[in-house]
Amino acid sequence: MIKSATLHKFTRILYLLNKLDRGRITLTQEAKSLGFSVRTLQRDLLEMERAGFPLSEFAAGRYTFAEGFSLRKMPLSSRDKALLALTGQLAQSLGPQWQASFKRLSEQAVRPEAQSVYFIKMPRMWHTISPNVLDKLEQAILKHQYIDVHYTSQTKRAWSRGLRPLKMALFDGFWYLIAINNVNTFMKFSLGRIIQVRTHSETFPPFGIDEKLAQAPNIWFDTEQKIKIKLKVSDAVAGYFKEVEFFPYQKIEQEEKDGSLVLSCRTANFMQVLPQIQRWLPNIQVISPAPLKQALQQMLKKYLE
Repeated sequence: MIKSATLHKFTRILYLLNKLDRGRITLTQEAKSLGFSVRTLQRDLLEMERAGFPLSEFAAGRYTFAEGFSLRKMPLSSRDKALLALTGQLAQSLGPQWQASFKRLSEQAVRPEAQSVYFIKMPRMWHTISPNVLDKLEQAILKHQYIDVHYTSQTKRAWSRGLRPLKMALFDGFWYLIAINNVNTFMKFSLGRIIQVRTHSETFPPFGIDEKLAQAPNIWFDTEQKIKIKLKVSDAVAGYFKEVEFFPYQKIEQEEKDGSLVLSCRTANFMQVLPQIQRWLPNIQVISPAPLKQALQQMLKKYLE
């Protein structure tokens, strides 16, 4: 079980890293926003410096990243960067050899983009994730506690109550809370749109979701993947489908003499597969079911109008 104090430090560091990446921070203001002391945030900044993040104090209690440094140039996610800072704290307590090993690893992680052999492109998020919300969700998931979620949609604010929170997952550049409601249907909330979380003392039995996440190409999955789909892929792109699983429960049913493939997959709803089908047009066609073919035709017709 992860200790509450560690979770608090993790969410604070994640919050501070993202704030610094957008510009300057003032410790007194951030302490008030987070509900922690200035001294606590100073210790967090020290851990970040030990992890290799170049900070500059341009005025008393006001910090920014050193000129030319940006998190977006690092081949790590925001959560990876926060974890890196926490690992530095652990290395300090284990002695000189561990400190030296951590220093080598952190230097590799935060080296300039020009020296990196990897590049990962992620969309830039405009909705910030509340550290308080993140902290409560982490603890509720770990403890299997029921929660109520106050969130904002495109048109309104609303509460969703009595949820069983299962995971926080990244799909297509967005972080989502995945939960189950009282009728055993998956619900997904963008973390940036969650305003408040209330936890219940009541708990629920663990629910396995890892297999579904492993098979899901996007966020449009559900508890049952009952719709069976058959597709034909042209020889021009067949090689990609032999190497990568683009559709949930994808299986090569037949390889034709001309090099084309007949694929099968299973889905919860058409929105889970339509974006990928559109991506591979005109080198892919729907064999069955007929309603999926009709939905694709309607989308293309609307686009061409």
